[in-house]
Amino acid sequence: MTQEKGAHLHLKIISPERLLVEAEVSEIQVPGLDGYLGIWPGHRALNAYLGKGEIIYRTTLNLENRVPLNSGIIQVENDNILVFIDMEDDD
Repeated sequence: MTQEKGAHLHLKIISPERLLVEAEVSEIQVPGLDGYLGIWPGHRALNAYLGKGEIIYRTTLNLENRVPLNSGIIQVENDNILVFIDMEDDD
């Protein structure tokens, strides 16, 4: 898989309460059940469960952002990423 210059992903991260993130990103890393998964433009379709950790994504302006989660589900299709998460408690 090669990444085309200027290619990006459309990311939505949704918690039970609200839409947390909607952004154009160049890459995203998510905590899968067996380790982190890296997703770049052109990634094949994917549905997966997520474990505890952080979603790490880089915007098209090259800014890194992180969102903590306890668990979740990710769907990747045609450079669109939809992530439903259960956020970490502030204990």
